[in-house]
Amino acid sequence: MMLALVLGAFAVAGAQENAVAPYQLPDIPDSLTTPDVRSEYLIEHYWDKFEVENRAYLEAPLVVEQAFVDFTSIMRIASRESTMKSIGHLLERASTDGDILLLYADIADKYLYSGQGPFVSEEAYLPFAQAVVDSKKIDKLRKLRYSYQCDVMTKNQLGMTITNFEYKLPGSDKRYKIKKQKSPYILLYINDPDCDDCSIATLRLSVSQVLLQATREERLVVLSLYPDGETEEWLAKIGEYPKEWTVASMEEGDRYFDLRIMPAMYLLDKDKKIILRNTTLEEIEQTIKVKE
Repeated sequence: MMLALVLGAFAVAGAQENAVAPYQLPDIPDSLTTPDVRSEYLIEHYWDKFEVENRAYLEAPLVVEQAFVDFTSIMRIASRESTMKSIGHLLERASTDGDILLLYADIADKYLYSGQGPFVSEEAYLPFAQAVVDSKKIDKLRKLRYSYQCDVMTKNQLGMTITNFEYKLPGSDKRYKIKKQKSPYILLYINDPDCDDCSIATLRLSVSQVLLQATREERLVVLSLYPDGETEEWLAKIGEYPKEWTVASMEEGDRYFDLRIMPAMYLLDKDKKIILRNTTLEEIEQTIKVKE
């Protein structure tokens, strides 16, 4: 009986997918012969033949999802300008229906923001989240996740001045503001000692002679931040960090920083401007060396 129900469910799903028109690529003019020009035309006209507004696709989301996956593949070779223009055209059509808009935003979240595809781009994803937040056809409750994402994506980007968050040292109630920190360079190293990738990064950072020399010469402050507040588990492991670092905790770190991937590293200059974001040890070392 159970097997029959499962097979029946798959049959219904398959029938729904087959009931709508499949995605069709636009016809590229024969006069466009070079790969770069053809890819530009393809992405700008990618959705021309697709019934974006058709609510039947709400019952056949896999058709839309596959079309979107292929769309992200073209994004990787098309120019930024053409990509953003195409996204704008897509959202203009999808925004006529709240449910349709959420369908595309959910798929974009999956492949452009949450890292389930090979092409992750906050810049490309932000218009989808912003369209949901701005839509009058979607209720506030359904907007919450996208509103939070917009808030995170528009804070602490490369070239911006860092948000003036507070942090505290272990066992102390005194709170410090990041903008009061004085140093030519500040490395914000946001990590969790229970995270395997963080443990590896901590080891690599701690043995860097470039960072060690810069901290001893007071040209660099390494501020290791635990983003979930002071906990007993974190306090038990603070001795694992180098004595040259400032080890601290902050509350609700995910309100200020994109912590989907840990650890997160931000290099700030003396004016607290973000000059490296989601960076690597090699980039940090090179920047500190070049700008000594």
